[in-house]
Amino acid sequence: MSGRRSNREILTGGKKYIQKQGKKFGVDEVVFDKDSRQDYLTGFHKRKVQRQKKAQVYIKEQERLARIEERKRIRDERKQDLQEQLTKFNETVKEITHYMESGDEEEDDSWDGFKDDLSVNKDSENGPEDSGVDDKGIAKAKPVPRGILRHEEVYKIEDPTSFAETDAVIDEDTTVTVESMDNPMMASIQQISLEAKAKANFVDLSKADEILDQSIKRAQNYAVITGAAKPSHKDKVKRKKFRYLTKTERRDNNSKQKLKKLKSRKRALD
Repeated sequence: MSGRRSNREILTGGKKYIQKQGKKFGVDEVVFDKDSRQDYLTGFHKRKVQRQKKAQVYIKEQERLARIEERKRIRDERKQDLQEQLTKFNETVKEITHYMESGDEEEDDSWDGFKDDLSVNKDSENGPEDSGVDDKGIAKAKPVPRGILRHEEVYKIEDPTSFAETDAVIDEDTTVTVESMDNPMMASIQQISLEAKAKANFVDLSKADEILDQSIKRAQNYAVITGAAKPSHKDKVKRKKFRYLTKTERRDNNSKQKLKKLKSRKRALD
């Protein structure tokens, strides 16, 4: 019977075991800092104000970043619009230039001037071999290069004896000025076709100079914004310097305003 333990002893042993384990892994001493405890208990409002300030700072920073992003987006849109306008303008200029050049080529094909016809006739009369002198001994003029509107040609007599039978006075050198003439019908047709083409592309030719000036100004302003160019003195507007009025000036202004009010009242009564 002495080997068996009673329920009281078993329960008491368990309690002792728990106490022993608690002492083994427990805290030796708990120390409270009175100042920290006082700050915590009395600092609820202070911490709330700090949280509000931090939230305000965060909101301001987010607004600043949003403004920067918005300005960047607007800048990119303006740059893209300017690039599109410049591209359209360059394409229109190229089309007009190409059309004008094609019109000039057609005009050159249709009208070569008097001298070209004369040269062709002389070439056909002389045959394949050209010695540079006609039947009467007069030196032929060289063919006129295209693109020259006005030129001079000199004719020289190589053989004066061929004109010995005539009594007319003949100079040895003769200078002839030749000017090419434009066909007015071709110019009017080109102008009409150019206006029709511009109208088909929704382009107003009367505002071409104005649009060109606006595009140049936008390009200059963009160059100034990006730092590629410096602003001119004309663009800088001189600000009016602010100054406070003196006592005498304020009194004079007040008296002038009172006189104006009296005059307006008298006019209203009359």
